[in-house]
Amino acid sequence: MKWLKVFALFFGLHAVAWAAAHVYHGNNPKTVLVVADTSFIMKPKFAAMQNWIEDFESSGRYQEILIGTDKAMIGPLADIQSRNSIFRAAFGKSSAESLLPYSSTVADKKIWLSDGSVSPDGWRVVRFD
Repeated sequence: MKWLKVFALFFGLHAVAWAAAHVYHGNNPKTVLVVADTSFIMKPKFAAMQNWIEDFESSGRYQEILIGTDKAMIGPLADIQSRNSIFRAAFGKSSAESLLPYSSTVADKKIWLSDGSVSPDGWRVVRFD
C-alpha cells in the first residue's frame, strides 16, 4: 500500500509540473525567424524549402514562426493564407546585405534557408545544395 501512495505522489508531482510547463510555454512562445533565399539560383529548391518549413512548423510546439524572404518580411506563418506565396517570385541574387533589414527583428532564433554561400553571424544556416 505504501508503494501505491509513493507512486501517486510522484505521478501527481509530474502532472503538476507538466501542466505548469505547458501553461508557461503556451503563454510565452519562442519566436523563430525563418528567412528564405528567393534568388534565381535557388528556384529549383523552393519545393524542398517549403517542405522544410512545414516540417519545422510541425516539429515545434511552443514557437511562433515569422517568415521572410531575402526581399521582404512576410509575417507570422500562421497568418499566411497560401504557403505558396512565400516562393512566388525568384529574381536577383542574395548577399549578406539582404539580411540587414532583419537585424532589428526580435527573435530567439534566426534561420537562413539558402545554399550556404552566405553565412551571417547569429544565424543558423540550413543548406539546400
